[in-house]
Amino acid sequence: MRPLIRLLPVLLVLFPLLLQAGQKKAPPVSVRLFCEGNEKEGESFVTPVELTTPQKRVFLRKVPIVTEKDITSFYPFPGRDGMIAAYFRLDAHGADKLDQFTTEDRGKLAVIMVNGRVAAALRIEQRVRDGILYVPGGILPDEVAQLETKYPVIGRESEFGKKPVKEKPVKEKKQ
Repeated sequence: MRPLIRLLPVLLVLFPLLLQAGQKKAPPVSVRLFCEGNEKEGESFVTPVELTTPQKRVFLRKVPIVTEKDITSFYPFPGRDGMIAAYFRLDAHGADKLDQFTTEDRGKLAVIMVNGRVAAALRIEQRVRDGILYVPGGILPDEVAQLETKYPVIGRESEFGKKPVKEKPVKEKKQ
């Protein structure tokens, strides 16, 4: 019995490491939509976040509305802030969640985080029924490169995952 008691502290240290080793890898890129919460909801449900535009401290609900798992394709373009903006096409599940969110939480702030960083914050003014998540800016070029490896660009879905065709050099004819 004594040898087991001596091993208990070692097992307590190793157990969390074993759990961590069995977890899935973090996604190469994360895109998440969060809803504004209320400080009164408690730290179990909301977390404070500092926004730069608009500059203020808000509380966000910890459970995201939409995640990168709901995205099927995206379309990057120049944003209003000089950074990159994008449209994200969502699958049926994500589109339903976005529709429900924009219906029930109208007037609240929506915050889009890319790789754990606040990319944009929008006030929900109208219902979004088309399953397209609009991010007005805040996406970095290296994040677009990461997104391009994971999702097709809208309008070029058939090209996704194909290797570029190498052009053969043209031989000049001797005259």
